[in-house]
Amino acid sequence: MSQRHLPPATDASSSASLTRRTLLAATAAAVPTGAALFGAAPALADPSVTDGETRIVDVPLAEVPLGEVDGAPTRELAEQPATMVGVTWPDDMDEPEVQARGLDLEGEWTPWLLLESTEDPETGEAVAGTEAGWIGAVSALQIRALLDGADVTERLVAHVVTTSPAPADAQVVALADAPVTDTAASGAEAAETEPRQMRMMSAARSVNPATPTLVGAPSFTSRAAWGANESWVRSTRAADELKSVVVHHTAGSNNYSRAESAQIVRGIQRYHAVTLGWADIGYNMLVSRYGQVFEGRGGGLHRNIIGAHALGFNTESFGISVMGDYSSSAPPRAAQVALSQLVGWKLLSTFHTRTDATVRWTSGGSDKYSAGRRITLPVMMGHRDVNYTACPGDSLYARFGAIRDDAQDFHNGGWKEHLWAFEGAGGASALGTVVRSAHRTGRFTATQLTKGLVLQEDGRAHGYATPFGKQWRAGWGRPEKAAFSLDGQTMQKFDHGGALRTGSSTVFHDGTFLDVPPDLMYRAEIEKLAGREITRGWPDHTYRPLAEIQRDAMVAFVYRALGKPAFDPPKTSPFSDMPPSRMFYKEITWARHRHITNGWPDGTFRPTAPVERGAVAAFLYRASGATSTKTSTRFSDVPRNHQFAKEITWLADAGITTGWPDGTFRPVAPIARDAMAAFMIRWMKHRGL
Repeated sequence: MSQRHLPPATDASSSASLTRRTLLAATAAAVPTGAALFGAAPALADPSVTDGETRIVDVPLAEVPLGEVDGAPTRELAEQPATMVGVTWPDDMDEPEVQARGLDLEGEWTPWLLLESTEDPETGEAVAGTEAGWIGAVSALQIRALLDGADVTERLVAHVVTTSPAPADAQVVALADAPVTDTAASGAEAAETEPRQMRMMSAARSVNPATPTLVGAPSFTSRAAWGANESWVRSTRAADELKSVVVHHTAGSNNYSRAESAQIVRGIQRYHAVTLGWADIGYNMLVSRYGQVFEGRGGGLHRNIIGAHALGFNTESFGISVMGDYSSSAPPRAAQVALSQLVGWKLLSTFHTRTDATVRWTSGGSDKYSAGRRITLPVMMGHRDVNYTACPGDSLYARFGAIRDDAQDFHNGGWKEHLWAFEGAGGASALGTVVRSAHRTGRFTATQLTKGLVLQEDGRAHGYATPFGKQWRAGWGRPEKAAFSLDGQTMQKFDHGGALRTGSSTVFHDGTFLDVPPDLMYRAEIEKLAGREITRGWPDHTYRPLAEIQRDAMVAFVYRALGKPAFDPPKTSPFSDMPPSRMFYKEITWARHRHITNGWPDGTFRPTAPVERGAVAAFLYRASGATSTKTSTRFSDVPRNHQFAKEITWLADAGITTGWPDGTFRPVAPIARDAMAAFMIRWMKHRGL
């Protein structure tokens, strides 16, 4: 990198470094556009690029003749139709200063356009290339590049972008034709904009979720409407919080029409995704000079999609780029109002209450702030606030105060029902940060947060604390009870089932018990027991499948499986630890009466003691009225003289147990409640119950 491109030694801002793009643009403007040493190419359009197609031709400049324009080495791509252009250079080469211009269809050379360098959004490192700049419809190009005053064009590859109008572009213009006012829409007015906002939507197939119907958002043109090519994109990622909106300008020519705005967006997408190899277009949204608003990076505008626009600050920010160069030209009022409405909506929908507020950031590492540095930044800021760049241009940046004020006006008059519910439920301390802002899903309007939900049907919105806010889907319904943790799992009851988290895995199911998900071994047997009302689980809607089953519960299972036989329990308990008032007294005294259990020699029953596997065999053998005396057990740890040898042998012969793969039965091991369910269902089948 040439010395003049280096940032200052400290993190303090430098006016010289911040005005690099402005100074270069001024230098370019001072160069006369006259007497090129090349012959002028004819004003030809490319008839083979039509119907919204975007084509990129890669041209090594070493293969293009080198001449001079006003004393500067210049390469001309004669008879090369284009609307945009970008360049790349070898990875081992320092960044040059690259300018380009085109021969318009009237035979005049456009002003020189400085092509701005970019960085890789995945690695955060500088890319050996520039952004693609809009030049307009031209029939030839001239490119020059200097590094430390020397021509380096022979090492560059020009990426010549040719866009074309699409039939749907007329609808895009119409979408933005509604009058743009300086006042914010009321909540009702915002709701009325939804059909207009969504009319252009379609379910384009993509690796990323599409934007659903948003509530309270300004009108915008969806990816499907402007013609995004979803086959070019890779999966994008989202953050759990939105801290700031970052404003940019694309720095291309301001000389474009309303109808050409969508072409520019298509050209940027192809250049970012195909030429530079990024996951998708880098900006989250784009605004034309006419106030048209375009959905940018895929993944859903209701999510905090991580963009590729602000090195070190892409995560937890939302990048909006105004199309054009606003270094010295003021952005039109329509663009300013559209920008302010987007800023106001995005901050309101993520529950920021002031557009002039600041927030604490930790840098991910940029050319301005080293990785890990803690800094305070505005919730609406410019690209130059976090990187050494002139973006979004001096003229646009100078209007940030007015744009923040307009954004606050839109915020103040915006749709706030979810904000009020969020605050009423305890705010961020109770519900966390917004992961998905207000959107229509199923029968709900929902805002999903890291620790909660705000849900609304036809009436008032309500906030709910839940650790499943990020994973929630409309089919779950509302939370019925508070979440709780048990045995290393977190679970919560919803209207239509339960959510269960084990480690990093979350599953929602409509089973009887929260902690019995579909993939649990013996789930079918547990559900059958519940369906037969043999088990009711705990009051918190759990079954606790891995807990050891107690002796009293085991007897209760057998009693219920046999149809709850009529029995009058004795007024005096036969067991010293089983008073008549104790749960399962009737069932246990019935089992004693039927000689299914006799208790212990010391006169106790020990109701809460875990049941050993050998005792289970004995319980089921006796409850069946079995008479087999066979003791030739197949299990290596159950000899013929074992206390329960005949009972265990009968259990295996009846197909109720298969033992363990190592050939053991493990008779003194306690049995868990899930395995007990399997034993019970097999026993009932054997009995014909």
